Amino acid sequence: MKTRVISAVIAVAVFIPFIILGGGYFAFIMALLGLLALKELADMKQINYRNLVGITASIGLLAILVPSHYIAILSQFVNKDYLFYICCLLLLVITVFKSDEFNFDHAAVLMLGAIYIGYGFHFLIVIRDMGIDTLMYQFLVIWATDSGAYLVGRRFGATKLAPTVSPNKTVEGLAGGLLLASLVGGLYNYLVQPNLGDIHHVWMLTLAMSMFGQLGDLVESAFKRHFGVKDSGQFLPGHGGVLDRFDSSIFTSFLLMIWMNLFR
Repeated sequence: MKTRVISAVIAVAVFIPFIILGGGYFAFIMALLGLLALKELADMKQINYRNLVGITASIGLLAILVPSHYIAILSQFVNKDYLFYICCLLLLVITVFKSDEFNFDHAAVLMLGAIYIGYGFHFLIVIRDMGIDTLMYQFLVIWATDSGAYLVGRRFGATKLAPTVSPNKTVEGLAGGLLLASLVGGLYNYLVQPNLGDIHHVWMLTLAMSMFGQLGDLVESAFKRHFGVKDSGQFLPGHGGVLDRFDSSIFTSFLLMIWMNLFR
């Protein structure tokens, strides 16, 4: 427990200044975390990543993750979508000449991982560009969901939610997460009034965000169950890897972007 607390305090102390600064600073830290997350996925799949494979996959990830206005000079010469596709093709070519250590399954994991991680972190950057109050709404809903699910699940949990993937998660915990997220999200919107568009229906967004956050957590659990690992990595001692910490954010960032495009 002591290790968890210390690493959490250090992580918050390092991460919060980037959130406050926003702009290119926040984009930089998210790009770095995205690269680490894709490396974690490669490690879980036991892919040799310190070679052309890792370089190619990293470039493909960044092509998706970094918004165009942060790399305006590069975007004048290279289409980001084409760049990602070229990286995918190159990974497939590597399977021809390095088939003994890198096959189609490996390439597919890295391609899908780049899309999954890339767009999730890309949307977090875009959301921060919209305003720190909007990003904090997302994080508070996620944190409240995790806390509510843990507290209620630990005290009242009886009905397993997805026993083959995550034996400790329960339906009661799911409900507890939804309830606390609704309370925290509602209070935050009342006090801070972030620009979320149609404020009269934000309660629907909060519930959906809480549900998507828990779904993202289950997806990450499915990854780890498939690869036979306890944590995605050792980025934060006692807390696991980057994917363990941002699994809910990846799913909710996509949902929040949909909401913003429809109602803001």
